[in-house]
Amino acid sequence: MDHVNAANGVLGAVTYMIPRLDEHLDAIMRAAGARGLDLDFYVDETSDPQVQTLRHIAEAAIRNGFFGNILCGHCCSLACQEEDEANRTMDLVAKAGLAIVLLPMCNMYLQGRRNPGSAPGTPRWRGITLLHELKSRDVPVMVASDNTRDPFYAYGNLDMIEVFTQATRIAHFDHPASDWIRAVTTTPSRILRQPEHGLLQVGGRADFIAFQGRDLFEIMARPRASHDVFRYGRPIDTALPDYRELDDLMGGAS
Repeated sequence: MDHVNAANGVLGAVTYMIPRLDEHLDAIMRAAGARGLDLDFYVDETSDPQVQTLRHIAEAAIRNGFFGNILCGHCCSLACQEEDEANRTMDLVAKAGLAIVLLPMCNMYLQGRRNPGSAPGTPRWRGITLLHELKSRDVPVMVASDNTRDPFYAYGNLDMIEVFTQATRIAHFDHPASDWIRAVTTTPSRILRQPEHGLLQVGGRADFIAFQGRDLFEIMARPRASHDVFRYGRPIDTALPDYRELDDLMGGAS
């Protein structure tokens, strides 16, 4: 078992409202706990308010006394539930110590679509979870993007400045923006158990990006402005590869 614990691994799963859901959650938490693994769940990416596996995960964490980190991504249906129901779930999430990651661009792009074959229409909701309400309960919240030029979201490019800038617009990260910047810096590094990332400190790795901007607002207003990327304190080449150089990764597609 020691070699498993030393891996600092993560056990992942997708949750659905299936029969014996609680039994399955108990089993996965026992398995992760016995091996010293954190948990990562793909949760409730739907507008169906009856889909409430997030609540079941929180209850299972409390019931099993799970002490590892539990990350739940998406959690879209939470925003479609009645207020009392959503509040009860978020209270449980806070009590259980879960962490929540919002995928703002993908969720907004995918949610609210009409059924295949129906007439096209404009989506009526943003598809994002209740990030502000969770944050007010001291739940660790983050923003990210889980799709990069794939069939679900063909436009991602692994640019965290784009993710944070778009999240600010989509999820209304009003002032002070300096507080929300933790959602893409120190909070993820803490949940990932990599505290050396996401901040500058004496003796640290000195991985950072230097922007032409005096504050976060100027950077977000010109996210494509010139910037320098440093790894271990040294600038690296930031020129993007020509798309043709990536063709072999796409099976020769142009």
